[in-house]
Amino acid sequence: MSDIAARAEAAARSSSAGLAPAGSRDPLGSSFLCAVQADFAQHGVGVLARIREEKPETYLKLVSSILPKDLSAATGCADELSDEQLIERIQALDAAIRPLISGKKRAGGMRKRPPPARA
Repeated sequence: MSDIAARAEAAARSSSAGLAPAGSRDPLGSSFLCAVQADFAQHGVGVLARIREEKPETYLKLVSSILPKDLSAATGCADELSDEQLIERIQALDAAIRPLISGKKRAGGMRKRPPPARA
């Protein structure tokens, strides 16, 4: 049995009478999250770096999937920023994302689809 499986199994056994710990979704979800946590502890940083370098679109999907769905509620301070400050933040985000996009284009990805044939 792998170290990851052993940790997940131990976490599942440790929950009282098969009940999920307070705040968790359900016993299966809790066991799954424990397994993911154990896997990330063992391989996470290296895998994230490889995904970021080889598949930046997948990396961005991962990042966006763990962000709050209502980002305005999470940030809350955007209303207090001036237009100039907002523009600076947008430009900084653009500068951070642009190398990922342009690198993918050079590698042959993100090609435009040909227009549909007219009947």
